[in-house]
Amino acid sequence: MPEVSITIAAYNCEKTISRAIESVLLQSYIDWELVIIDDYSSDNTRLIIEQYAKKDQRIHLLINENNLGIYKTRLKSLGVCKGDLIAVLDSDDIWSDSGKLKKQINFLKDNKDCVLVGGMAKVIDENEEEIGVVIRQNKDEEIRKKILSSNQFVHSSVMFRKKVAESVGGYGEFSVGEDYDLFLRMGLKGKFANLTDILVYYRRHSSNVTWKNRVISAKEHLKIIKKYKKLYPNFLLALLKAYLRILFAYLNLLK
Repeated sequence: MPEVSITIAAYNCEKTISRAIESVLLQSYIDWELVIIDDYSSDNTRLIIEQYAKKDQRIHLLINENNLGIYKTRLKSLGVCKGDLIAVLDSDDIWSDSGKLKKQINFLKDNKDCVLVGGMAKVIDENEEEIGVVIRQNKDEEIRKKILSSNQFVHSSVMFRKKVAESVGGYGEFSVGEDYDLFLRMGLKGKFANLTDILVYYRRHSSNVTWKNRVISAKEHLKIIKKYKKLYPNFLLALLKAYLRILFAYLNLLK
């Protein structure tokens, strides 16, 4: 049984899935399984994954019989993973550090009270040109101070304890922020952490930053803030920022 299960939810990602898988294969730590769930793609995503699975028995492909969407697909992935630890990689992101898994495994072994550890990221565009960085707080106390105002974890950077994730119900039922909701529930069971290393190339698509999408994302963020208002600090500040974010997105949408 592998120590770590890596999960990828894949949908119509033929242009990026190979780079994601290759970044897993380059990891120095080798005791892993890679569980990829194809959410009924209509392009060549499935064929590409099948080619990798034929070459490496650690790669497992599951196929949804119809399009379930990201929340249900991520939730399904938790149920089939065998490892005690879960590492997440989005289908359009790339692990930039070959020691990523080993570093996080060692951290969780040394910090038994930590339920989830992430890391920093560089932002890339569709052509893999670097366009920015994502720097988050790294210590539990500082993460908690800011986590209602902004998600302190890059999803493709995280590793978490499977039993804890399952004990809180897995991924949240949100169209955007299903990971954020899970992290906040896990934080009620133990400590947070981020490594200071750059672990991921996080891909930002121009199609994902439309003002319409930003309105949807801001509204979902507001719902999550209200859900956890009594459980994390600085709720009022987070609430104010959320309303301003929604207003700003609406104003730009109407231009």
